[in-house]
Amino acid sequence: MTHVFHRAPANTYPIADHGEGAYIVDRDGKRYFDAGGAAVSCLGHSNKEVNDAIKRQVDKISFSHSGFFTNEPMEELAEFLATRALGRLDKVYFVSGGSEAVEAALKLARQYFLEKGEPKRTRFISRRQSYHGNTLGALSAGGNE
Repeated sequence: MTHVFHRAPANTYPIADHGEGAYIVDRDGKRYFDAGGAAVSCLGHSNKEVNDAIKRQVDKISFSHSGFFTNEPMEELAEFLATRALGRLDKVYFVSGGSEAVEAALKLARQYFLEKGEPKRTRFISRRQSYHGNTLGALSAGGNE
């Protein structure tokens, strides 16, 4: 019995116990090749260099809201990305995942046309049945019925 409302409630899921490189190992010791996970977690499992970097950061500070603070890792990553971007792109807006990224892009595009004095521009073009998140904005922009 689980109290988690899983995406497929009728399924019984294996319990992930730990990761080893490109594998997830369940609590019974069965290994699963982790080839299709979320893009934000594509660094593998139990990577010492990644784990050490996470521990160093958590020892300094685990979280600060970007609406009130900046921090060195965020500034360094923004500089890395901005100096490699094409054209005049030189700003980075950090979010927690794909749904939030799509929502931010929709709001940014809408605000752009409001600022230009074109409030009637309210439509977005996207691929039918594309998927970029679970929020209402991301789902509606992706054409999922």
